[in-house]
Amino acid sequence: MFSLIVCSVDRTDHLARLFRSLATQDFTHFEVILVDQNEDDRLVPLVSAHQDRFAIRHIRSPRGLSRARNTGIASASQPLIAFPDDDCWYRPDTLTLASAIFEADPALGIATGRTLDADGLPSVSPTGQEACAITRRNYLSCGNSNGIFLRRSLIETLGGFDERLGVGASTPFQSGEEADLLLRAIASGATLGYHPHLIVHHDQVVAANNPRRIERAAKYGAGFGALLRKHGFSPGHLAYRLLRPLAGMVLALARGDLAEARYKRAWACGIWRGWTGWRRLGSKS
Repeated sequence: MFSLIVCSVDRTDHLARLFRSLATQDFTHFEVILVDQNEDDRLVPLVSAHQDRFAIRHIRSPRGLSRARNTGIASASQPLIAFPDDDCWYRPDTLTLASAIFEADPALGIATGRTLDADGLPSVSPTGQEACAITRRNYLSCGNSNGIFLRRSLIETLGGFDERLGVGASTPFQSGEEADLLLRAIASGATLGYHPHLIVHHDQVVAANNPRRIERAAKYGAGFGALLRKHGFSPGHLAYRLLRPLAGMVLALARGDLAEARYKRAWACGIWRGWTGWRRLGSKS
């Protein structure tokens, strides 16, 4: 039923954790397509250790997350697809719940869920508590890529991920690829649903003591700004998205929190660079 496309670079211990969680799934009708972006064979022993527990296809791809996912999509053989990060992990019932959601609604094209850390707190992005249809108004609070489950027929119709967006892209736009996929699916007329009981686990990614937090904000902000430009969000909406981090910067300065102020400023500057940079690039949907 599921092709789980796992793109990996520079990680082994976290990937082993994901594989251990997959080995305990209640729902066993799945294959793993491991898209390896390492230049060495560090993942070969891990694949060998798990290939008798579930089906694994180990393939290679140049770096770039969207590129790797598209490589995995081209190799997928099952009607449903998911994109677990190499540093996330599933609950034993994750695939059981996802399968039941699609079985209950044959018209559903995409189901998303929540991403929580080991303590049950949102760890990648904030999400809502109530199930709902996903629209242009709420897509940002309806999950992220490791919690997206979708029909292979839909993603093939959409043409996969935009390789100009996402971590490792050849552009400055180092995020936004999963939101772009959701927005293109919405524009196509597909049915998308958010299901908060469908949970994937992931460690916290933007801890305040992370030395790369500001660099990450600038890169991810650029991806978000490009996303807004690509999908025709209004200048007024852009202004709102810029004012939020700028207001946060002012409040942080008032508290004397210079690190938080720099973080908020990096987000705002990144969004602006992405908006103007996508215009120069020339957007093709």
